Amino acid sequence: MSNRFDRYNGHLIALLKESISCSPESWQAGYLTIDCDGSYMNYSLKNASSEDKAQISGQLRQLCEDLYVEMRESGDWWVKAVLHFFREDGSWSYKLDFTYQDQTATLQHLERQPHQESKTKPWWKFWS
Repeated sequence: MSNRFDRYNGHLIALLKESISCSPESWQAGYLTIDCDGSYMNYSLKNASSEDKAQISGQLRQLCEDLYVEMRESGDWWVKAVLHFFREDGSWSYKLDFTYQDQTATLQHLERQPHQESKTKPWWKFWS
């Protein structure tokens, strides 16, 4: 039986890659946190054990928005997503937690090839 999150693997891998790219080379782990109430989205990219700061790129913001829109359109309406990425045995792994208004779902260590990014405008982004 297929995991209900399999359809999002391309977006998740692209999000992981861009999160790592936006992080300082000194980081061995980090957390990308995305909060969304359906009309406003906040992002943070942090590592509590490092003084080096990450820079959130426009591409990372767009990937966060694209993931939210794709999942919402598929009926997965989360209010918070936390991507914990970390080096494990010399390669990057990740764990992703989604918080819904009434429950939590977790994906662990998905490793698939990303697909082409969507160029469509998010439904909630009125200013573009």
